Amino acid sequence: MTFIFDRETALIALDDGLFTIEASDVYRNPTGMAFGGWVAAIAARAVEMHPECRGPLVSQQIIYMTGVGPGEVTLSVSLLRAGASTQFWRVELSQNGALTNAADIVTSTRRPTDIDYQVEMPTTKSPADSISLPSVNPMAPKWVSHYDQRIAKGMPFAVNESPEAIVWIKEADGRPVDRVSLFSILDTPMPRTFFVTEQFRPGSTVAMATYIYASEEDLAEAGSDFLLLRVTGATVRNSATDGRAEIWSKSGIMLATSSQIGFFR
Repeated sequence: MTFIFDRETALIALDDGLFTIEASDVYRNPTGMAFGGWVAAIAARAVEMHPECRGPLVSQQIIYMTGVGPGEVTLSVSLLRAGASTQFWRVELSQNGALTNAADIVTSTRRPTDIDYQVEMPTTKSPADSISLPSVNPMAPKWVSHYDQRIAKGMPFAVNESPEAIVWIKEADGRPVDRVSLFSILDTPMPRTFFVTEQFRPGSTVAMATYIYASEEDLAEAGSDFLLLRVTGATVRNSATDGRAEIWSKSGIMLATSSQIGFFR
């Protein structure tokens, strides 16, 4: 079976660290521009596909200089530096000869240690007792329907006590989670503006950082089951808002965290 996410992030390898792909019609926002999680995912996949890549993806810092529209996207991947277990990469995305995004990515082979601390997963409603996202926001972008999301805390387009939200999420077609898909999933949360006002305030992400802590065994155990995504925000003011996300497997293992800044009108 070919999962939708794999089909829509399938890169074509060219020469000298170059890759190409047609911008996805599936992972597109109502503005006509690509979903930022899709952009982050193809940047990560380009590194993963590079013949010199030696370890798993562990982090990405990506900037969104402009939207990725319909048409061909070119990705240029370069290895900046390599150590015994860690590699540092730069990925530049462009359309029609103009730069749209740049991502700094780290790959590294890590080992278990005798220290095993993590933030506990919050106690919350089960997926079955949570609110299915399509019933809350039927005007969502097309890509939203490819994630099964259940809201356990925080109602969008309402004045909540804080911009915190807790959501159960998984790929709607049963695709198991992996490192590339985590970069996309961690950009699925709605802007924090949606949780402090009843008005629709359009905006866009400017920069996002994602850090993966999960081992391959952790990801295999998480599989295609629901993941718990908690998103908080420290500020929504001066036309800017942040978002801080933590994601756990259903068994309580923290898989990754992310943070981003966006501007809104």
